[in-house]
Order: sequence, then C-alpha cells, then structure tokens
Amino acid sequence: MKLRIFIARRMSKRLAGEARVYRRELRDHLRKETGLIRKLEIRSRGLRLYAAWASGVSNVTPARPDNWPQATLPEAAGISLLLNQQSHVR
Repeated sequence: MKLRIFIARRMSKRLAGEARVYRRELRDHLRKETGLIRKLEIRSRGLRLYAAWASGVSNVTPARPDNWPQATLPEAAGISLLLNQQSHVR
C-alpha cells in the first residue's frame, strides 16, 4: 500500500512539473507571436500613412475657409482679455 502511495506522489510531482514546463513554453510562444503581430500591425499602419502622404491626395477638410480674415496677435490678446474680464464679472 505504501508503495502505491509513493508511486502516486512521484507521478503527481512529475506531471505537475511537466504541466509547468508546457505552460511556460506556451506563455513564451504566445508572447513571441503577439509581439510579432504587433510589429507587423505597426509596420502596416506606418506604410499606409506613408502611402497616403506620398500620394498627395488629402481627404482632410480645411479648418476654416480661406476668405476668413486672419487675426493679429494684439487683436487676439485683446479678445482673450475681454473674455477673461467677462468671466470674472459673473
């Protein structure tokens, strides 16, 4: 009876050790694969951005129409001071 218990313990330890080794190998493999996939996605995104930039075609709409007047720096500062004074009055 003691021999069966001894053999069961040894088998249990060996199987647990093998499971740890396989788990570690799987984790390392998944990390490697995930890193490779991530590098490929980053490279793909960079190439798409380069292709869009190099083609010269832009689907970005301008932020403001060209016929709007440009504000000078003193005018812009005066407007911001006026807005600050109004916010403090309330």
